[in-house]
Parts: sequence; structure tokens; C-alpha cells
Amino acid sequence: MSSEPADLSKQRFMVFVYEIRQEIVWAEEFSGRYSKSVTMSDGSVRTIELTPMMRDGRPVVEFNDTGGRTYIAPVRVGTGTTINGNLMVQVADVDDFEAARAERRSHLTVSPILPPGTALISIPEFVPQGFTQGIEVLNDNTTPMEFVADVLSTRAALSPEASNRTMLAIHTRGGALIPTTSFEDAHRIAAQIAADAATQGYPLICRAVSIGP
Repeated sequence: MSSEPADLSKQRFMVFVYEIRQEIVWAEEFSGRYSKSVTMSDGSVRTIELTPMMRDGRPVVEFNDTGGRTYIAPVRVGTGTTINGNLMVQVADVDDFEAARAERRSHLTVSPILPPGTALISIPEFVPQGFTQGIEVLNDNTTPMEFVADVLSTRAALSPEASNRTMLAIHTRGGALIPTTSFEDAHRIAAQIAADAATQGYPLICRAVSIGP
């Protein structure tokens, strides 16, 4: 087996760029380096630069966003995703993406929808460490991502960064559990989010859940 580092400059990638409220770039192929200026819904302009590289022995994509820098990994298996404020960027290996699309619709285009009766607390990989009570939110094909991030911020008191990360987890995994300090708080928050969704005509499922008696 060769120990030579991979030359990511010749590898083909696809980039997907979203603002929480709109799709900006869809499956734009690139290799070597990617640069694009995008206009946000508030009229501001953000410059995105993506550079595949090796970092600490792992293939990553360096993401520069108007002065901010982070790294998206892994990039050769499935996709890498990062969020900076309201901007979400996904990078996929072209070969992986095309192979997955041949087998099924890629999870980048169709996010998982779990049955309405699904109890996430019965699925170990969904349960955060130390979780005892909180709210359960399930993904659907109708409720906008921006709305989910907003209600998690205003009703569940998550920071903008945490609400965006949790929204993305709901969108990509099919749902999420958010801890609360008490079961009473969980009931109150779930009722508020469900009411907000119903007012807007969205079918978002949000309910209070607990583990144990």
C-alpha cells in the first residue's frame, strides 16, 4: 500500500450552497479550487472559496467565507457539511455522489422522512449522552429549514449556531432530540413549536419525550 499523500487537486467534487431560506448553488462540479460570490437574501454578498487539501493526514476541504475559515470533512465518503451563520455548504466527492445516485436518490436531495409515530428515544443513535427529557422533532418534506431554525432559537432558547446545527441534523438524519431542564419545560416548548407550525400550515411534528418513569 502506498504511503504517498493523495493529490486532491485533481479530484472532482460537487458543491451545494444554501442560505437557510434559499438554494444558491446546486451540484456545481469543481476540482482544484472553487471560488464564487453569492448574494444573500438580505442583499449582502459573501465570497466562498473551497480548496481540497490534506490536513493532519486526512483529506478535507478548506472553506473560506469572507474571512472566516473552517474545514469540511470527510470528503471522500459521502459528503461534508458546514454552517456559517445562515450559509450552509455541502461538498461531495463526484464519484461517491454518482454511485449513490445510481443506487438510490442521494441524501443530499432527499432527506429522510421517518413515520410520524417514530420514537427517537427508542433508537440509540438519536439519544444524546445523558438525555432524560426534552423535545423530539421529526423531519418532513414541507416545513422550511429557516422556520425550524427560528423556532428552535425562539422557543427552545438555542443559540443561532446551535439552532442551525440542530436544524441540519433534523434535515439530514430525519429527526433530533433536544434536551430540556425539566419535563414541564419540554411540554411547554413542544406545545409552542407545534402551535407556531400549525399557524403557518406546516406539518412539523414536535412533542415532549422522556426516558424512564
